[in-house]
Amino acid sequence: MCSIGEDEFGDEGGTHAMLPGCSATGMVFSAGICSKCDQNSLQLYKLNFRSAECRECFLKYVRHKFRAALGAAKVLPRNAEILLVIDGSSESLVLLDMVHFAQTQNTFKRLHCNARVLYIDARCSPIEEEESLLLALNGLKRRYEPFEFYVIQLDGDPQSLQLLKDYTPRQLDSILDKFNSSTSRQDYMQQKRKFLIGVVAEKLKCSYVFEPSISVTLATQLLTSVALGRGASVALDVALLDDRLMGDVKLLRPLKDLNDQEVQFYVHAQELQAFRVDAPSHYPLSGGCLQNLTRDFVDNLQLNYASTVSTVFRTGDKIAPKRNSIETQASHCALCQSLLDDEISDTLLAIEYSRAVSEVGVELHIKSSCDVLEQRVLERLNERAELCHACRNIQAELSSGTLI
Repeated sequence: MCSIGEDEFGDEGGTHAMLPGCSATGMVFSAGICSKCDQNSLQLYKLNFRSAECRECFLKYVRHKFRAALGAAKVLPRNAEILLVIDGSSESLVLLDMVHFAQTQNTFKRLHCNARVLYIDARCSPIEEEESLLLALNGLKRRYEPFEFYVIQLDGDPQSLQLLKDYTPRQLDSILDKFNSSTSRQDYMQQKRKFLIGVVAEKLKCSYVFEPSISVTLATQLLTSVALGRGASVALDVALLDDRLMGDVKLLRPLKDLNDQEVQFYVHAQELQAFRVDAPSHYPLSGGCLQNLTRDFVDNLQLNYASTVSTVFRTGDKIAPKRNSIETQASHCALCQSLLDDEISDTLLAIEYSRAVSEVGVELHIKSSCDVLEQRVLERLNERAELCHACRNIQAELSSGTLI
């Protein structure tokens, strides 16, 4: 007998029953009766596979998903110090608004924590869009008092953290201009961003970090991580809890069950204004990088198969590398903080062997010996031993300088 579990339906209800080509889209109606509370409403929100509901019922539904993600895992203790990471995107503003709302409820429903807000300035030039960025951040600060807002530049020193009211961007000698490929540049930016988050959280004595990743972001991240050689840590890349940050800081993704449609409706309902101005789109050929192409692939696939995102990112929770039962002193990558493999896999050997053949192929043919090839393979495997395979690939795409 066939049985269908709850997980097989994902977050979109019975979307697995949809045929290719069906792509129902949600919509906002001007007026009508809410199917939940039976009250007349000036505006109704119609999500996929849900009845039309008023603004209050919709907000209650979405906020419940946020609280349920934290409550089910039981990972956030009472009165925890948390750091909210925003980047100006719609999902980061939704996270900020949800946390602020949760702290304004009565004692029973209140989210008992102390929150600070961090914005990482990743623009290629601090002069560009400076006024609009500061205006947007100051507008958020006024709206979400009494949260403290901090800003730090992506390529700045970790100690250069400033309060928003004191923030003055500086022109830095950015390492982002030295990458030979936009894929490596974006991968570096992501890992550097995570590194800074851990350092800032430790400095502000925050034990938990809230990251605004939603389901489509996590599905894209899973596929991208596998393609970039981060398969050993892909489970932590998409899980609710990521414990790889420095100083025993734990990163949480409480919006992981939200989809794009719910985020856009929430932004509309709360009249939020996204202002993302970070650097990737400012670089030439940035649209052709692996990360952006993967996101386009997931988005296009989602149009025809509505359960794609849910299926992909939920699979990531079940992927984990084999570990020895005997506990040993584990070593971590100096950039991404992922575990380093002490044993060299056959896959890595094959990759480095192929690269060595490409580099010394002519010389090998002249000497009629494999000594040069074997020596080069050993040199490659021992280079930058403090970095994982994926971060060594980033280093290889750097025209000058080092990642750390």
